[in-house]
Amino acid sequence: MDSPFPNRPNILWILGDQHRAQAVGCLGNDQLATPNLDRLTDTPLTGIAGCPLCSPFRGSMLTGRWPHECIPGHDVPLPEGTPMLTAPLRTHGYHTAYFGKWHLDGDWNRNGEERPAFQTVRRDRRGGFDVWLGYENNNAQYDSWLHGHDAHGREVPRYQLPGYETDELTSHLLSYLAERGKQPEQPFFAVLSVQPPHSPYVAPPEWLERHRPEDIRLRPNVPPVPRIQEAARRDLAPYYAMIENLDWNVGRVLAALRENHLAENTIVVFFSDHGDMHGSHGRILKCVPYEESIRIPLLVGTASDRFRLRACDASPSLLNHVDLPVTTLGLCGIDAPTGMHGNDYSWCWRPDRPRSAMPDSAFLQLPDPGWTNRFACDRERPWRGIVTRDGWKYAALEGQPWLLFDLNEDPYETANLALDGRFAKRRRQLQDQLADWLRHTHDSFVLPHLP
Repeated sequence: MDSPFPNRPNILWILGDQHRAQAVGCLGNDQLATPNLDRLTDTPLTGIAGCPLCSPFRGSMLTGRWPHECIPGHDVPLPEGTPMLTAPLRTHGYHTAYFGKWHLDGDWNRNGEERPAFQTVRRDRRGGFDVWLGYENNNAQYDSWLHGHDAHGREVPRYQLPGYETDELTSHLLSYLAERGKQPEQPFFAVLSVQPPHSPYVAPPEWLERHRPEDIRLRPNVPPVPRIQEAARRDLAPYYAMIENLDWNVGRVLAALRENHLAENTIVVFFSDHGDMHGSHGRILKCVPYEESIRIPLLVGTASDRFRLRACDASPSLLNHVDLPVTTLGLCGIDAPTGMHGNDYSWCWRPDRPRSAMPDSAFLQLPDPGWTNRFACDRERPWRGIVTRDGWKYAALEGQPWLLFDLNEDPYETANLALDGRFAKRRRQLQDQLADWLRHTHDSFVLPHLP
């Protein structure tokens, strides 16, 4: 049952990369087992990846700024001196730690190395965390390297993790939790950021053997084209295996919170930086405003059987990436500093926080698609869009309406109404809402002219 909300709760973020909301048991997928995620919360929710691409999302999740004013594209460095949520947390006495994938430093500091895994992130570009053991970027789950600094401020030279990335990074977090359990008087904010289930789709053998491509059931919006369906099944089998392994590691974390007497005072937030199309609409990867790309799991709960977060009386289904740091600060009882643009949804779980008005839509954008051309990531032009609280979605290319869906009657987005004159009035209404977002965020994107 519920108990009084902790005065200064610990906050633990756990995020995978490219983990779509449609790939969690408690969010409706019965093709994989995620028992630890399913038990984490009594109210499983979904959130929005307002920019469904790694670096822009990560910039927003730590700064509360929009991608076009922070990190507009892949491998674009976070501007020097950009404040992060670590600053107000540390001011209020929190210890902070980060483990794993960073992807905020850009590709300007590779030291002659082609692999970003060997890129050194300078101490002053590690977000002000008290502990930082990570890497800029890496897509090799059995060849992962860390560097950084420890809790004593000592530099940690680059070293190779001995096993599978998710398992090893989780072990680092467990060691940290054991130390924090010895200092319960100081709250902490910690982040575990793992690359799986991002491609390449590789998982430990004991997890891989649980899924076979021929057994995978595809979403109804995967077209009946053999090469697309074969590729989707081939990738989804190990993708599900990677997620089940991640779920197992979440179970290790929840057990460690209990063992170190931290469960009663720690809020766990599980999410992802974006989704993965896996053949829906004939597409792969991300970067597009379809549900499989932008919709992410948002599971907020605890490891405790006694202290359970209250059920939300109003679902924050439009919680966007810029809302994450503001809401996290709110859960700690801290008001967001000037410069963070997100909405504080902490009142959904913390009854003593002021209830803010929820927006009628969430802003979507891909400001800089330059990287996507090189890697065939589905989109080669910038776009902007919104998804509304009443179930509509609209997206536009520069000067061209692109997508319009009524998600209430068409949740798989199979009927594009963007150029259907019968919906001209609705299209105008949605574009006007999108124009309001552009003005509000000082975004110079050029919307199409509508009759």
